[in-house]
Parts: sequence; structure tokens; C-alpha cells
Amino acid sequence: MAKFLEKTHKMLDIRNRCRTKQNHFKLKHSMSHPTSLRRKITLGYAAIGVLIIGLSLLAFVELLRLERQTGESARISEFLNHILEMRRYEKNYFLYRKPEDLRENRRWREAAARLPERHGAAFAAVLPPPQRQALHQEFARYGQFMEACADADRRDDAGETEAALEEAARQSGKALATTAEHLAERDQALLRVALEGHRRLLLTAIAALALMAGLAGRILSRMVTQPLRAMESAMRRIAEGEIRRVEPPSRDQEILSVTQAINRMLGELQARQKDLVRSEKLAALGTMLSGVAHELNNPLSNIGASCQILLEEPETTPLQRELLEQIDEQTLRAAAIVRSLLDFARDRPSRRESAAVRPLLEETTRLLRPQIPAEVLLTFEAPDSLRVWADGQRLRQALLNLVRNGVDAVDGAGEVKLIARELAEPPEWEPGVEGGRLVVGWTDRLARSPAVEIAVRDSGCGIPPEALPRIFDPFYTTKPVGKGTGLGLFITHEMVEEHGGCLVVETRPGEGTIVRLLLPKEPS
Repeated sequence: MAKFLEKTHKMLDIRNRCRTKQNHFKLKHSMSHPTSLRRKITLGYAAIGVLIIGLSLLAFVELLRLERQTGESARISEFLNHILEMRRYEKNYFLYRKPEDLRENRRWREAAARLPERHGAAFAAVLPPPQRQALHQEFARYGQFMEACADADRRDDAGETEAALEEAARQSGKALATTAEHLAERDQALLRVALEGHRRLLLTAIAALALMAGLAGRILSRMVTQPLRAMESAMRRIAEGEIRRVEPPSRDQEILSVTQAINRMLGELQARQKDLVRSEKLAALGTMLSGVAHELNNPLSNIGASCQILLEEPETTPLQRELLEQIDEQTLRAAAIVRSLLDFARDRPSRRESAAVRPLLEETTRLLRPQIPAEVLLTFEAPDSLRVWADGQRLRQALLNLVRNGVDAVDGAGEVKLIARELAEPPEWEPGVEGGRLVVGWTDRLARSPAVEIAVRDSGCGIPPEALPRIFDPFYTTKPVGKGTGLGLFITHEMVEEHGGCLVVETRPGEGTIVRLLLPKEPS
């Protein structure tokens, strides 16, 4: 019974994988243009990045303006220093009457007079054009007074005239110094205003960044935290035993993917629970069938033997003979069903060897021809040299099951054909159901080494799409009641799995079915 349970669980796993692939395909195509959480986060960070870059550029421009204004302020300070140097040499000249002091006074005066003209942009904010003209005139007057004092000294003309000239020069120099000090004070005031504006700009930028960070955090909380909390709550309910479909808390693609994965897990969990109950029922049924089959063998043997004895009696009337033949036929049919049940429950070791394929096909067709309707054409094709590594008896039983199913599917005039060939490089199939094709038992070894394919092709009605994933389940059949036990394909799959082979079913409703049986050509 352990062997039976293992077989049953394997078949249920195959059906679950097929069902999972179908559900994944439906879920994938049911998503209607979801949003992306990653895209939202990226856009949020991009907005913050644009804001940071914009504020940085604004601050950089403001710093450049402040740097330019600082440079202009240096020119104003330079102008004031020139005026002060000019006045220092003025005082020295009036005290000591040295010609070199007069030359230095002239040099500083000319340098100071050139600064407003050479750096007009620096003086434009603090010295309007009218005042600049007045300043120019004041420099000219100051120069005239100083030169007049120098001429008076050269003439040695001391007196009230020279004193008046000196006083006029001092007053003019004082006016120039006062003007320079006012310009410096005005420039310092403008520089303080610029610094205050730059500070306000920095504070505004910091506040804007803090506000944007707060908004981004709130948005991310709504987009990420709330859906995750909802899913956490759903998982808590699932852990408590409430297995119910989880509705996605948002339309973000990542949340949808997680939700769909959880729903697939729930579907698998429910299916596993149902399959577990079903496998327990099948285990009990298998135990009962094994006992019933053994108990039925003896009375069936007795009935068959007694029927044969009565058929040999010469006094048997035609009506009695017809009834006895019917009894014998039904007894043989019951015995075949009992043998199928015993084969299903029996654990017989496999004896694999290199076997010729063509004799197996010949024997299969010879055994079945007397049992099939005359309007069904049964043929086979196989190379004489083709051999396969298999248990001949089990392979024959599998072929008998496949051909019987093909004959039953024809249900009238039609054809069932067996075709055997060698595949040097078998195609790589994906296990599961897709587009009218069911693949079970595919292994990488089949793709790496030569294999033998035996295909059973019929021109029957095909297999309905909803039944295709379940055709290898034990006791599952689409035949009418009394015409099938649902064990033929299950036993066939068991044989193929033991041999490390693969089964591929390709069907189209109304056009027929092809069952491809792939087995290794050589031992592993």
C-alpha cells in the first residue's frame, strides 16, 4: 500500500502542477494595466532630486552674485584707501613741503580718480551718474588747489594766498574723503542686504526640502506601508486558519504580484487539502479493491470452468449454448477487470532489457484485432532494427491501454496507428498543459541522449480541454459507466515514470489525439 500511496501522490502532484500553470496564466492575463510601486518611488525621488538641483542652482547663482558684489565692494574699499593715502601725503606735504610727498599725493589722486571710470559696474549701485560727475569735478578742483599750492611754493610766495589755497585743498580733500566714506557705508549696507537675502534663500531651500521629504514620506507611507499592513493582517488571518482569497489593497504591480502569489499559495493549499482527503480515500479503496479482487478470482474461475464444461455437453440446446457463451464472455470480462485492479495494486519489480520494438507492436496489434470493430483500421510502422531499453511486458501493457483508448475514441469507422521511430534530439517540452498539449515526466536526460518514440494516433473525437489535465489521475475516465475503470492511463504513466520516460498528449476536439511515449534507447 505504500507503493500505491506513492503513485497516487505523484499523480496528484502532476495534476496540481498543471492546475498551477493554468492559474498563473489566467492571473497574468487578468491584470489590467496595473501601476508600479517602483515607478512611483522613482518619480518621488526624481521630484526631490529636481527640487534639490533647482535649489542648488539657485543658491549657486546667488553665491556668484554675492561673490561679484563682494568684489565690487573691494573696489569701493580700494577707492576709500586711495583717498586716505592721498590725504596722508597731502598732510605730509603741507607739513614738510617735500616734492616727493606732492608726487605721491598726485599719484594716489589720479589712481582714485580712475577707479570710478575703470570699474563703473562696481560704482553704479552706490554712485549715480550725477554724483559721479560731481565727484569728477571735485577731483579736478582738488588737483587744481594742490597744483596751485605747489606753484606758490616754487615762487616762494608765502602769505594769505597760500594759506587760502591750502585751506581750500584741505576742504576739497575732506569732501572727497567724506564722499568715499559714504560710498563705503552704502556699499556695506548693500552687502548686508545681499547676505540677508542669501540667508533667507538658504532657509527657504531647507524648509522646502524638509516639506518635500515630509510629503514624500507620507506618500510612501500611503503607497507602501498601508498595503503591507493590509497584507500582514490577511496573512495573520490565514495563519489563524481562515483560508480566504486575499484582495489586493492597491493596484501597484509589486503588491499585485505578492497578492497573486499568496492567492496561488492558498489555492494550492486548498487543493492539497482536498487531495490529501482524496488520497486517504484512495488508499482505503485500494486496500478494499485488493481484497475484493482476490476474493472474486475464485468464484469467477469456478463459474468459467463450469461454463466450459456445460458448453462441451452434447445435449445443450442452441438457446442454452447462447446463454452459456454470454456467461463465459461476461466472466472473462469480469476477470479482465479483476486483473486490472490487481495490476494497479500489485508491486512487481521492473525487469528492463534491450527489446525490439517491432515485435512488441506486432503482438499488440495481434492481441487487439479480434476485440476491435471491423470498421476500425489498426496499423503500425516501426523499423526492424529499432530497440528500446524497457520491460517488454510492462511496455506491452501500456501500449494495449493506449490502443484500447484510441479504439474507444474512434467510436465507429476510423483509424488507429502505432508509429515508432528514433529521436536523436528530442524537443524540449515544458511540463504541464498548454494549448491542447499535456506533458508529464519530462527529464533532462531525454534531451541529452537518443530516445525512442512510440506514438499512438487515432482519428477519434479528441479530449475535452477541461479533462486533459486529469487524464492520468487514477479512477478518472471520460467513458460511459461500465466501459472504463480509469486505471489504464494511470498504469501507463506509472510504467513510463519507472523507465525514466515521458508522455506527451496532443489533442484537438473533433480531430483526434496523439499520445507520444518517449523512452530512453540505452540504459542510464
